[in-house]
Amino acid sequence: MPRAQDMLNEAISITEGAASSSGDERLSGLIERMQAQSDKFFFMSLAGVPLANKAKKAAAVIASSADDSTIGALEAIVAEIEEKSDAPGTVLT
Repeated sequence: MPRAQDMLNEAISITEGAASSSGDERLSGLIERMQAQSDKFFFMSLAGVPLANKAKKAAAVIASSADDSTIGALEAIVAEIEEKSDAPGTVLT
């Protein structure tokens, strides 16, 4: 199973492609927010795998159909990522 960081990086890459073709500024903001999370320990371990996988799948949907609902779905996932990766006790030692 690939590490969560690899999957999140794939989500970022897919979203970058969608952003360049759609020109939606919300996607650029999402890319920056995901990049800010990708180097955290949460995504260097297995803890972040489920959320990274969700982000990757949502980004793939955006690549084929970037509209308000698909972008909104990724925004919700990124918000959940931010909440969980910064929560006390999230990092397993």
